[in-house]
Amino acid sequence: MEREFVNIPMVVDIPYCFAAGSYLARFLIELRDNGKFFGIECPNCGRVQMPPRIVCAACHVRNGEWVEISHDGTLMGFSIVHLPLTDPTTGQPHKTPYTYGIVRLDGANSSIEHFIDVEPDIEKVWVGMRVRAVLRPQAERIGDLSDILHFAPIGEA
Repeated sequence: MEREFVNIPMVVDIPYCFAAGSYLARFLIELRDNGKFFGIECPNCGRVQMPPRIVCAACHVRNGEWVEISHDGTLMGFSIVHLPLTDPTTGQPHKTPYTYGIVRLDGANSSIEHFIDVEPDIEKVWVGMRVRAVLRPQAERIGDLSDILHFAPIGEA
C-alpha cells in the first residue's frame, strides 16, 4: 500500500524569555544605563571576553576582573546579506541587501556580530576596516543587543 503524505505549511510563533544570567545581565545593564561595554578578564591567560562569560573559553577557569572595552574595533569578517531574514526583536524582515559583520572591539579578545552601516558593496567594506559602535539614544535603550544600532566606519585600514 502506497502512503500519501500531506504537508501543511505554517509559521509557528513561540514566544520565550531568555535568562541572561548575572554576567550577561551586568553587561546589558551597563550598556543600557551608561552606554559602556564591559568584558571580563581571565585570571589565568588574560583573555578578555565580550560579551562576558563566567568561564574562560580557552582555560575553562572562572573569569575574574571586569574591564571596560572601547566602542572602537576592527571588522574581522562580514557578509553582504541578500535574504530578508527576520529581525527577532521586531518580527519584521530586514531590508536587503545589508552588511553584517564580526567586530572585535579594542581591548577584547572575542568578537560580536552585528550590522555594519556601510553600503553593501564589496568595494566599500573590507576585513580590517575600523568601526565604532553607534548606540540608541540613552532614553530609548532597553537592555539588549538592539541597543547597539550598528557599527559605523571610522577610517581607513
